[in-house]
Amino acid sequence: MAALASLADQGLVSRSLEVNARARRAVTEVLDELELAHLPSHTNFMMHRINGELDAYRTRMEDAGYLVGRPFPPMLQYNRVSFGLPEDMEGFADTLRTFRQRGWV
Repeated sequence: MAALASLADQGLVSRSLEVNARARRAVTEVLDELELAHLPSHTNFMMHRINGELDAYRTRMEDAGYLVGRPFPPMLQYNRVSFGLPEDMEGFADTLRTFRQRGWV
């Protein structure tokens, strides 16, 4: 029933695309600000450089309340982050800024 209701919602796709674009923008802006390389993305996730140990980064992110992607060999200096709501990604951005202040990324 939920699937049928979503198909009937004429604005669902455009709203979903806008929310995803806002989330992507929040992540892209912080990565650019911190000069962390990232791969272009037109999806709901992004690969970005971390400048440190991936396992330590993933553990620190989990401790901060963010579950980030698994390792993608051979790209072990990169992490995959899936986009949540824009406000969640703003929190992720603030966490990255804190990590930079601590010398972790």
